[in-house]
Amino acid sequence: MKWLNKFTALNLGLLFVLTVSVAGCGTALGNLSPIQPVHNIAVVLELQSENPTEEVVIPAIPSETLAKPVLDKYGMSTVGFRIGKARNANMEAITYIVAFNEYAHADDQWSEFLNEWTDTRTQIETGSGEDRKVVDVIMMSDHPKLFDVQSRQPILTKTEDEVTVSIAYWRRPDLDRKYNRGNAFSPFYETEALHQGDKTDVFYVKITNNRSENIIFNVKKCQIVDQDENIYNGMDFDDLKERFTYMARATGLYVTNGLETARRILIEKRMPIVEKQVGTRRTGIRPGESAEGFLPFIQTKLNATELKVVLPIEKAPPPGAAQRYRTITFEFPFTHDRGIRVAQPSPKRY
Repeated sequence: MKWLNKFTALNLGLLFVLTVSVAGCGTALGNLSPIQPVHNIAVVLELQSENPTEEVVIPAIPSETLAKPVLDKYGMSTVGFRIGKARNANMEAITYIVAFNEYAHADDQWSEFLNEWTDTRTQIETGSGEDRKVVDVIMMSDHPKLFDVQSRQPILTKTEDEVTVSIAYWRRPDLDRKYNRGNAFSPFYETEALHQGDKTDVFYVKITNNRSENIIFNVKKCQIVDQDENIYNGMDFDDLKERFTYMARATGLYVTNGLETARRILIEKRMPIVEKQVGTRRTGIRPGESAEGFLPFIQTKLNATELKVVLPIEKAPPPGAAQRYRTITFEFPFTHDRGIRVAQPSPKRY
């Protein structure tokens, strides 16, 4: 009988430990972001050591003898690569993601690095044989003060043709905590009952125009593309307004105040009109200025794993010049985790 009591007590103890462990695991996943900027290099190395096949490789640093001296000079280091297949590891185009020491962000240092990197990039891209790569350099940072609305997630920054774009993902619980409170719904408020195509994934974007002409930015032309070529389009103010009609309880003053919040925080509403044409007005950013704010997309599918956020920006020609508008396409690589997505807390009001 004593043996039975001890056995029962042992089982209850193990059950308690298991319950606490599972709850702790759920809490940990619930605090993570379902969309991350890049696989951590340490995780990839561990996976590669456990499964050393062609399915688990890390692309080599492009033309390391040319690139590494410049990276070392400015205290930059590789922070991550995507997992790829061996036969694809030496593709012509490579996205090269780097960070300053301890992820410290410094605009001046980033600009100085880019000035020197331009020559290095030219040498890499005009090389011969396997060393010839088209290299796309993106910086990762965790410096929240880069944005007016400080981010809890790592920030990716890319500069092309004197235009700098920074982007960070915002989790739904963080959006609820900041905007779904008092007598207002968050502009991104959603219920669990909504269809995936009616929910949102929200990013915070900052665009700086260092050109001598205007640039034009249309959120409806922005996209997320996953590994299966599924496309998730950018959403504007009218799309968010329409979403409220899908939720029976989202009515009255709460919706009115939520839409007023949207007018203050959406990047499309924080950009001036830079061009007036017959029947249309085009928003963008004037020379030497910046604009920032939230940019929502249709939520990605649960089976998405690799994401590419595509932000097209039009460059206006000089006044009076007989040139065409040209588009710079900014692409940022992210990864999506289904398990973390499912473990996210339910929508909440504060």
